[in-house]
This record gives sequence, C-alpha cells and structure tokens, in this order.
Amino acid sequence: MKTALITGASRGIGLATAKKFLQEGWQVIGTHMKTEIPITNNNLVAIQYDQGDTNSIVQAVKDIMSRTSHLDVIVNNAALLIESNDMVADAEKIRTTLEVNVVGLVDLTERLLPLLTKGSHVINIGSGYGAFSASIDGPWAAGYRMSKAAVHMYTRQLAFRLKPQGIIVSAVSPGWINTDMGRSLATETEGPIISPEHVAENVFSLAEITKETGCLWQDNKKREW
Repeated sequence: MKTALITGASRGIGLATAKKFLQEGWQVIGTHMKTEIPITNNNLVAIQYDQGDTNSIVQAVKDIMSRTSHLDVIVNNAALLIESNDMVADAEKIRTTLEVNVVGLVDLTERLLPLLTKGSHVINIGSGYGAFSASIDGPWAAGYRMSKAAVHMYTRQLAFRLKPQGIIVSAVSPGWINTDMGRSLATETEGPIISPEHVAENVFSLAEITKETGCLWQDNKKREW
C-alpha cells in the first residue's frame, strides 16, 4: 500500500486531499493542530502537529517514522494567512507567517528525506500570490505572498538536489479556493469559486502521473513561476 503524508489535513485542501488519497486505497498520515481530522478510516493515521514549533516538528517526524519506513508522497499543505486585510506590511505577522509557511515546511521536509526513494514525490502547495509572473492585485497579504514565493524557490532548489535520486518535487498553484482562507480575501464583488475537491483531484493526478520535476502546476498544466 502506498503512503502519503498530508499536512493540514483537518480542513480545506488538506482534508479534501486526504479523502481523495484514502478513496484511492492509499494509507494517509494526516497532520492537524487543535481540530481533529473528521475522517473515520482504518488507513488514516492522525498526528497532532504545529508547523511553527520546532519541538512539534521533531515529535511529528518521530511519530511518522514509527508508523512507516517509506513515504511515496508528501503533500506540504499546512499554512496560515493572518494578514488578509492588512494594507501595510506588518513585520511581526510576516515573521510568524514565514516561520510556519516556509521554515516549518522546510524543516519537516528535510527531516523526512530519508523516507523518500526513487519515484517518491514532494508536492508543495504554493500560490499564484507567490508567482512573479502574476501581477500584484493589491497591497494586502504581503507576508503570505512572500512565503509562497519562498516555497516556490524551495521547490525548485529541492528538485535540483533530489533529481539524481529520481525523487520528484513539484509546486501546485491551486487558484482561489472556497475555504476559510480563501474567503478571507473575498471582496463585495469577488470571491473564491474553486472547490477544495477540485484541487485534491489535481494533486492526486500529479502524484500518480507526473514524472517531470521542478515545475509549478495549476489545473494539471505547467504555469510560469
């Protein structure tokens, strides 16, 4: 049985992705913070995890390694957005955002590399907000935008490092998703219309089919960084 680690699996994209992988017969190790993962399935292992806390990352890695000797897929989905309405960059909020969305993601991934082998796939959930090819649509969410740009660069750098081992690394730009995070950026005239389930289908397809490494994907198509 193939095994996927999905961070932030208690809601939104993470929850939908966990459900998709379970439906396809995979074992899923899902992480959550305070809210438990609302799934009952014998193939689900739930681990409480705070991506902004080094001690929590270390403990989560121990728990994961006690459950499996191999990971076929890592979906780095856990992230936060705490400045959706801020029109000016707030240094403290940016520091917190980078610690969770970038440093924590990198720390967890690097510690789990011994569980990856040829054909394994690391999928980082990025964002069009972190794409330099996209125009800036407003001054808000400065830290979140910077964090996702950093995740994109880590994807490219890790892909370069792991290519000789046959390990694939991708980033996914999901679009404007109808989740709590996505709705926090809604205006009076515009809001998110893409479902988490749609993104989950794309992530699963990417994990199963894609062999090209170091790319940013959206709706199963490569897009510019």
